[in-house]
Amino acid sequence: MVIIAVLVGLFVLFFFVRHHTGPAHLAMIAGLSVYEMFGKQATQWLSQNVNQIPVDISQAIVYLLLILVFPLILYLRSHRGGMRGILRIAEAIVFSCIMTALLSSTIAKFVAFDTISTNISQFISSIEGTLVLIGVISAYIDLLIFRNK
Repeated sequence: MVIIAVLVGLFVLFFFVRHHTGPAHLAMIAGLSVYEMFGKQATQWLSQNVNQIPVDISQAIVYLLLILVFPLILYLRSHRGGMRGILRIAEAIVFSCIMTALLSSTIAKFVAFDTISTNISQFISSIEGTLVLIGVISAYIDLLIFRNK
């Protein structure tokens, strides 16, 4: 249920706050790449330099910063505009699904008692690559076709 609530909350945010999603999409993918390359080093540094933070908590902090916080800041600071109509709905669905897909394993780890979240996390992880590909395509469409206002 927690993952469903996150998905709905992100959809509402992305649908009603009408900003360009392309830069945030690409920042999320870049954050994922940076985490894959330097996540262990950043996690070790954080857990060593900040006392009494367990490694799994510092890992979640670094991951959430790169995948959720920085792309959301970029999204909220981007220009108004972007796709309209049905494309806007589709873009909000895609962006919220991708972000939820990338966050689902972290959410399921901290909310282990929610079996629905665990099942959804397993399903989402099986289609994560396809969701990321669709997100990258929609990000480039948003960046190349729709102008800033």
